[in-house]
Amino acid sequence: MVNIKIHRGTNMIGGSITEIYTENTHIFIDFGSESNPQPGNSSDLKMIEMINSSECDAVLFSHYHGDHVGLLKHIPRKDTRGKEIKLGMGLEARKVLIRIHKALSNDSREDSETKEHQEMLDIVKDRTRWIDFFNKESFTIGDFKITTVKVDHSAYDAYMFIIQAEGKTIVHTGDYRTHGRLGTKLFPDLQETLEQVMDGKQPDVLLTEGTMLERRAEKVLTEEEMEEEAYELLKKPENKHAFLMCSSTNVESLASFCNAARRLKRPFLVSYYVYDQICGYRRTAGAEDERLLFRKTYKFEKMDKINPNLDEGITQPEFMKRHGFLMLVSTSESYVPRMEYFRENDPLLIYSMWEGYINKEKYPDNYKEDYGKLYNSWRHTELHTAGHATVEDIEKMIAYVNARVIIPIHTTRKDEFDNLNTGNSKVVKCDDGDVYSVL
Repeated sequence: MVNIKIHRGTNMIGGSITEIYTENTHIFIDFGSESNPQPGNSSDLKMIEMINSSECDAVLFSHYHGDHVGLLKHIPRKDTRGKEIKLGMGLEARKVLIRIHKALSNDSREDSETKEHQEMLDIVKDRTRWIDFFNKESFTIGDFKITTVKVDHSAYDAYMFIIQAEGKTIVHTGDYRTHGRLGTKLFPDLQETLEQVMDGKQPDVLLTEGTMLERRAEKVLTEEEMEEEAYELLKKPENKHAFLMCSSTNVESLASFCNAARRLKRPFLVSYYVYDQICGYRRTAGAEDERLLFRKTYKFEKMDKINPNLDEGITQPEFMKRHGFLMLVSTSESYVPRMEYFRENDPLLIYSMWEGYINKEKYPDNYKEDYGKLYNSWRHTELHTAGHATVEDIEKMIAYVNARVIIPIHTTRKDEFDNLNTGNSKVVKCDDGDVYSVL
């Protein structure tokens, strides 16, 4: 018999942990930290204790966001049976994590932080533990055959899983969307893969995210639409000088803003760390879509360095003042002198992240003080698109998979699945800790 145990995520966005097991084999999907728990009310410790006392053959990560991978370092090398626990992630996604922790290890000012990031780096770089995912490829772990399908998300190289054992099939979507440039491939790839692995049979269970069910009123732009809006915004004379707040690993949105600036013949400026990430994206994402090549992107130079390749041998900041720019910024103190240099030009700050981090009144539990302070320190605007599936996407996923049973996860609105077009599929609303047996 195949069983599904949702340890966490039936009434929560992020921190989802799902165990799928037979008598002989146990695999876990994602092992992230809880997003914005109330002080003293996090269930992370409970999840860490659980994994350390469990049978576990492998933990498969759908992508590298902290709410899916944040507890990685607490996964033991071996389970309670003495079996080595394998780890799985997209190869390019794992490279992103390596670059993140390499940079954080080098930049940390506290010895404890340096040690923590070095420990993570050692884990993520240990090839003996990792199974690398590629689109539409299969591998075996004990009783399970797992086939991966690449999805579009605000994390690059994210995957959903088709999991088969004992004649049963479970589809786990991870986080996904279709309004990014790479999203057009999702359902054709999924349909092709299901036809190959299902041999005409109907999948048994669909585990799907439902993040956007609590944000139905939110206008969701395609990445192409956001690029056009960014272009029109930056084209205005008063916005010749602009800062951008956006995740350094949200490759498609970074590309949308970079492309808008390039069309206006303005450079896109990023830190050495982000430039390193972008070089990685260029090598892989560019092969899928040339609009992800980040042309006219430059890394920061020292403020007083004379660059002979620029107008009359001036510094990079002087060139930026003269010709305009779009500069990716963050809350790090290292950005302060570079940003203040342009204060007299009254730059526009474009915020392209979830509004919850800067809207204290609406999202008091999610508000980040350093984000809000930076946002309110400059002339600002918001321009963002969601990283998750819209209601239409979810209904389309349900139709394509056509599973007998749908189990909502990664959502605070599982009851709203009753109002979706689910065809002939039955919605089963589990609670954390429930076990669903696939019969």
